[in-house]
Amino acid sequence: MDAMNTFRVCLYMDWPLASTYLKPVEDAIARNNPDWEIDYAGYNKAPTGSYDIVICCDEKSTAPQAPLRICVFHGLASKGQAFSTARKEAFLTGNTVFAVPGYYYANLLKNLGVPGERIWVIGLTKLTNFRRNILFAPTHNPRLSAIPVIGDRIYELPNVRVMLHMYLQNPGKQVHRDLAANYPVHDTEHTPTENLEWADTVIGDFGSIIVEAITLGKQSVQVVNPAWRSHYTDLIKITDSEIAELPEVWFPNKYAIKAYSFDDLYDLFHIMELGDSAERLYMEIASRIT
Repeated sequence: MDAMNTFRVCLYMDWPLASTYLKPVEDAIARNNPDWEIDYAGYNKAPTGSYDIVICCDEKSTAPQAPLRICVFHGLASKGQAFSTARKEAFLTGNTVFAVPGYYYANLLKNLGVPGERIWVIGLTKLTNFRRNILFAPTHNPRLSAIPVIGDRIYELPNVRVMLHMYLQNPGKQVHRDLAANYPVHDTEHTPTENLEWADTVIGDFGSIIVEAITLGKQSVQVVNPAWRSHYTDLIKITDSEIAELPEVWFPNKYAIKAYSFDDLYDLFHIMELGDSAERLYMEIASRIT
């Protein structure tokens, strides 16, 4: 196929809800190649003629075959059907390309025997242009802070904003200067309240902000410093039973996600690739038709 040609594209709907996933794809194609012919077909309209590209939303779709046939998934879970041996045959039969939400899903398909060239990691087209605001707000105490665990790798997360504790913004002690040195780029324009309002997710540690985030219904991630307990037993000198009842311990234990390394954070925030997934799908198509 030549990218300069006009292609016939079938957006195939096995059921009405498929439009939620296919309309962003239509928009991305029209934006980049307005001369391509786009035809909706499926449950209420039969396909017309042959197509160069067919895009559907189900691994067992009745969509017609084409030189390039793509399945974009219609969710992040499928009641044990997609991404399992329950439908292994549907994944291995034919040459359909599977456009998956993230690398975890790609690995599930690879484990079923789907070759890597038939797997594209694009995100979920329904959530095109959605993004998550991540606030990283570590405390200053070296035994409680997330900083010794995360270091400067926090910038590897998408759309993250670093908010430093006041003792780290203008560090007077060497220990605070060492901790702050990990974050040459950090927010100085917003108050803590404004940052909490902005954030969808708050990554904290044993500071107050993790409990505040839980209280506000934000996704809350507590980074666990391996030395955290020694702060309470050696410095504060309180009992284990008292420690267990502390707000920064009890509430995160019950309501927060725990992270013990940066890899834990990376995996959490890459369950699904965010950004313009429909545009990402189009770019994958374009790279194969030139």
